[in-house]
Amino acid sequence: MADRIKRRPDQSRDQLNTAAAAITAAGAAWTGSLTAAQVAAAAANTNTALTAVKNAEAALKVLRQTIRTVGSAGIAIMKQIDSTTDAIYGPSGAEKANFDLPPKFVTTGPAPLDKLTDIRTLETATPNSILFDWESIVGASYEIKWFSNATMTQLVGSATSTASEYVISGLTPGQQYWMIVRPVRGSETGPWSDPATRVANV
Repeated sequence: MADRIKRRPDQSRDQLNTAAAAITAAGAAWTGSLTAAQVAAAAANTNTALTAVKNAEAALKVLRQTIRTVGSAGIAIMKQIDSTTDAIYGPSGAEKANFDLPPKFVTTGPAPLDKLTDIRTLETATPNSILFDWESIVGASYEIKWFSNATMTQLVGSATSTASEYVISGLTPGQQYWMIVRPVRGSETGPWSDPATRVANV
């Protein structure tokens, strides 16, 4: 049974606007302590907050892309420095450590695949979809699963991605989903993340 008092902020805003109009229409017959202006103001405040959140999410997405772009540029520069120090000191020269580059031919092995912790969900411009975003691990791809219940026993879908984000589409509007992700590198598999959750946009 649907809630009589709406809980989602966008639905609450619409319900408040409807109530304000009804209070106005009732005129003198309305004996409640709240005025139409007070209810309409609450709806406007809710809408302002929703707009601010959507703008912040859009700005955050742009900043994340900027971080990836700047990070890629930094990696390209360090590759050039790596190549130059190979020519100057030799690939196994101890001097490479001065550039924060370990000498080559020293077996250190890749870092273990740790649990992903920087997990976010964002609303997309596409109806019935959720953008699932997490931190990037060099050389890793990712397994993703999403569920329709908090205990994550009702699997809705799964996917793999080489990027550190994935748009889950084809969802039921207004339905809440729970998503997890884990890194994979060759035969090595990292642990699943804690679940992130979001309601699919309408």
